[in-house]
Amino acid sequence: MQYLLIDTHRRPIGTLVSDKTFAVGDTFQNHNSETYTVVGLNWFNQRPHTQSLTVIPQSAIKVAAK
Repeated sequence: MQYLLIDTHRRPIGTLVSDKTFAVGDTFQNHNSETYTVVGLNWFNQRPHTQSLTVIPQSAIKVAAK
């Protein structure tokens, strides 16, 4: 399945092809070895036939925690 990746400002940031079903809190790496955390599901309404994941980069979580 192809997922559309959306940032928290509802902007498309890329796609991910995976057979996994994601849930809020899951993490994954894209093809560039960047790690993301899922914070929302199906928030992007402009492509109703495409599953979408709202994500934040793992690096942003580490910076916020400091």
